[in-house]
Amino acid sequence: MKFEVDDQDDRLNLKNRTKNRPHINYEVPDPEDRQEKPWQRVNNTAFINTVPSYFIILVLGYYLLLAYSTQLVEDDMPRPVMDADLNKDNRIAFSEETALQYLYTIMGDKPRVAGTEYHLQQTEVVRDLLLNVTRDAMLPVTVVWQTGSGAFRLDHEIPYLGWYYNASNIAALLEGESGVRANGELGTTLLLNCHYDSVPFALGASDNVAFCAIMAEILHRLAQRTTKFKHNLIFLFNGAEENALQGAHAFLQHPWARNITAVVNLDACGMNGKANVFQTLDPRLVRAYAKSTNRPSAHSFGEFLFGSGLVPSDTDFRIWRDYGQFYGIDIAFTKWGNVYHTRNDNPSNLQPGVLQAAGDMLLNLVTNMADMPELAEKAEPTAMVYYDYLNSFMIAYPLWAAYLVDALFAVVALMSVGYFVFVVGVRKSTFRGLGWAVLGRLLCTLAAFGVALVFVLVMSASTTQLRYLSHQWITIPIYWIPYVVVAMITSQLYDAWSSKKSGLNRSFRALQASAATRFILAVILLIMTCIPSLTTVRYAFAVPLFLMSVFSLIPLMLARYLRVPAWQQLFVEMLVSIPVLMFLFAMCLRMNSLMLPVMGRSASKTPDFFVGLLNLGLAAFVTSAVSGIELLFSRKRLWLPTALAGLAALVIMFLPLEPYDAAGTGLQRHYWFHTEIINHTVTPPTSVSGVTVTKIDAYTSDRMRRALADSGLNYTVKADLAEDCAQYIFCNLPMYRTRLPNSYAGALFVEMAPPTAFAAMPSLRLASRLCSGTNCTLHFAFDGPAHNTLTLWPRSGSIVAWSFDAPTDPSFVQNDRPAYTIVQASATYSDLFDTQYFWITLEVPVAQQSQALLDIAQHAHKKQHPELFTREYQQLLDAMPDYFNIDSSLSIRNNYAF
Repeated sequence: MKFEVDDQDDRLNLKNRTKNRPHINYEVPDPEDRQEKPWQRVNNTAFINTVPSYFIILVLGYYLLLAYSTQLVEDDMPRPVMDADLNKDNRIAFSEETALQYLYTIMGDKPRVAGTEYHLQQTEVVRDLLLNVTRDAMLPVTVVWQTGSGAFRLDHEIPYLGWYYNASNIAALLEGESGVRANGELGTTLLLNCHYDSVPFALGASDNVAFCAIMAEILHRLAQRTTKFKHNLIFLFNGAEENALQGAHAFLQHPWARNITAVVNLDACGMNGKANVFQTLDPRLVRAYAKSTNRPSAHSFGEFLFGSGLVPSDTDFRIWRDYGQFYGIDIAFTKWGNVYHTRNDNPSNLQPGVLQAAGDMLLNLVTNMADMPELAEKAEPTAMVYYDYLNSFMIAYPLWAAYLVDALFAVVALMSVGYFVFVVGVRKSTFRGLGWAVLGRLLCTLAAFGVALVFVLVMSASTTQLRYLSHQWITIPIYWIPYVVVAMITSQLYDAWSSKKSGLNRSFRALQASAATRFILAVILLIMTCIPSLTTVRYAFAVPLFLMSVFSLIPLMLARYLRVPAWQQLFVEMLVSIPVLMFLFAMCLRMNSLMLPVMGRSASKTPDFFVGLLNLGLAAFVTSAVSGIELLFSRKRLWLPTALAGLAALVIMFLPLEPYDAAGTGLQRHYWFHTEIINHTVTPPTSVSGVTVTKIDAYTSDRMRRALADSGLNYTVKADLAEDCAQYIFCNLPMYRTRLPNSYAGALFVEMAPPTAFAAMPSLRLASRLCSGTNCTLHFAFDGPAHNTLTLWPRSGSIVAWSFDAPTDPSFVQNDRPAYTIVQASATYSDLFDTQYFWITLEVPVAQQSQALLDIAQHAHKKQHPELFTREYQQLLDAMPDYFNIDSSLSIRNNYAF
């Protein structure tokens, strides 16, 4: 293999040293002069050469292979355990085979939407299943069916009041030594929570029947023990989580909830992979998890993503935290987010070993924590920093310690820079050269980020967005490769200019660039330690920096004590970068697996801009771990490998790939309301009817219009809703949830005959109105189906009191008037739902009390009732493309003024 010396200064030095060598007279040096000084060694080019530029392609391939290997580690699952294995060994262990049987039993063959008849049927199935699996229990087990009614406030992007009636839960108590007290109350108790209800038109195999099946199997196994745990265990099968967390709130009314000291909450926003710990407020359970789990999967940046609203989802963990005042950990499946709340959340997509991995984890965790003496008391809510390393071990520490750890890691990074200075020689020229290197690293990053961002903008404007929904691999060539190519070219150009100032050979210039990068990252980390809101995510920056700093000592010591050729230095750099890169790749894989599917339900016009920013940021950080190695490559013919990589990326950027795939998991989400909107504020009432198609992603409107055109169906489509959005709450459209307010501003209204009449037509009436001073109290009664939303919009003043045990803060303000949103549900099926009553007190000036005081709308919804679809509406549904995933409701919006 031939290596080149292409640095102009290096060639000149070699030429001068070898010219007329036979005629040079050498003197015997003084012994003290034989010892080469650092600044002499770093200028010595006798053994310094470069790696041919075409090796860049091989190195890129090596790192792509390393990323793929990290993906294999992430996706590695244990072998499923069969019942025969357990019976033969007579062990209390987890069996995926049994859990799968429970999954099919709990799931049934239809969606289990709270308030529907099938949900009630499956509630009975869940109860009977728990009675059956504990029939031969060796320990006392009690199974109850609990119902509850109540109200509470949920603070989302648009806060609202959750009001529920008759929510059902099935709970099983496995008695421990704490047992049942003489007064009937439980002793110290730990809670495990899953939910068996689902969203409409989705079986919910992963969200959340999988964890319910796992809990049933664990209850079955633990009930066979002959010795009690220290603490009671409650296995809660929650029947109304998808009803805005109402089932969990209902359980707090049960006497069993009074002495719960900790909770393990189980949920899903995806499918497959290892269940991930992403929220925690009890360090004791974090320690129990770390101790008992063989393959930990936990990253506290999940708390930041959920808390900031970047991930538009929620779990019962909020209820336990805010209303139960007991704490624990929140665990969820987060991979395969495209299947979340779609028809693809079915058992056929569940990979072998997933239930086994989650079951082993939960069984070990429960067994460990159920005997922990310190769980006899509630803990004060304490957030933590936690993370795993390639599912092999887990590190956790409190927030206060994070400041010390992160500051220490920054100091270690600065010490590694100091060691570089020591190796080169503590001189002004060394610091000056390091300063130029810092400037060069910043310029390379800014240039690469800027050029790549231009491509992101061009792609967002000229290509199809969201292609990563069906082709997640595409993020590498369209975001990462352009960044790497531009950064490499900029680095080499800057080095060609600055090498004349540094006086260092190429090997030490590469080490200098690496030291400059660590210096920059250390400064950034020190700044981040001053921002408290970043405490739970700083580790994602600090840990890689620490690993980079520690492993940087190896090439530095080699350079100090040995003269190694460039290819050997490159080989060493590639080896020592493995630990930090695999940690970074694992984080990037988890981040993208979580965030890319979210773009398919964000209602954003430019989702690719966000994904581009995210991935360019990830690329910048990941490449910092190998900063400087590009300088080991020859500049001769450098254009060839960089042009090849850049050209491949450019071609892929503009490939006409579809974002949606009916045969895969990349479906386009649709939320439709076949609705009639009745205005009761005029006499006689007027109405319009049609199909509301809410905007869920960037192409909802375009694809809907295209589908209508292709179908040959002739409908009038109203797209400009600006006037309605200004005049009415929620654009005079039916509202069910408030999580995506932008989905209504960009909605379509397809004019059509009204939906099938409800058996009992929804209605709201004013029962009484009484004013005293500046306060007016209005009593209402309303009838409707299982799911209703009420929007109250006072014309003057605000609501100062109401019948609900919750604050009267408005959800938002529109046209300088406070607006209030109430999401109501009768969460257990009945042939005829009871009339619901409530009252509000308004603060109104006396002069205005003779007028209408507020506008109020009742949004009545029938969820999961395809048997009631009209022939015309079914014809429209049948004409839609297969990649449409349509969650369809039948709705009536009644507008009133009282």
